[in-house]
Amino acid sequence: MAETKKRRLRRLEIHDALNTEFATVRALWDSDAETRRVDALLLSWVKYEKQLRRLFCFFIFQHPAIDRNKVEEVIGVLASERKLSPPTLIRGIAELKVKTIPNLLGDRYGDLWQKMERIRKIRNKLIHGQLTGQGVKSKELEGCVCTIVEWVGAVASAAKREYGYDGVTRRTFFHAKAAATIVVQNYPFDSPITLKAWLETL
Repeated sequence: MAETKKRRLRRLEIHDALNTEFATVRALWDSDAETRRVDALLLSWVKYEKQLRRLFCFFIFQHPAIDRNKVEEVIGVLASERKLSPPTLIRGIAELKVKTIPNLLGDRYGDLWQKMERIRKIRNKLIHGQLTGQGVKSKELEGCVCTIVEWVGAVASAAKREYGYDGVTRRTFFHAKAAATIVVQNYPFDSPITLKAWLETL
């Protein structure tokens, strides 16, 4: 009886290409859990960060000097750098002189980025169990999830066309080495050591 009083969540539109990655978000969305909105938002944010990291790694792994013998060392360097936030990853992609995330999204970027920044502030409070102090309503939490899904989907489609990789598909190293062309023309590093030094400048 209590469940019948709960307001139904808005429809969550997930593009077919994102179905696997967002399956757990969908499961939360369709559940009866009281915290499903917050949980879906936090998990969706992980997907957002993961996509940017995968795209960034895709370019790094394409470096001709990074093969199967070096990839674990490179992963170690990337894992040790704790400041690779979404803005830093976006800046890093831009510094590799490939088509930037803002350019990939075109006219949609400004509005979407403004919304993502709002979501980031909400997410940072929620992940630490803090009150947001922003009067966030259930409807807005739902909108946050939909915005993240929209961002990831838009970036995935554009990146697939531009780079040949969407940042959503797993096995990033495999896709980097299987790509027909190397996207980055001039790398600002040539070894794990210089990669670490470059990451620190970001």
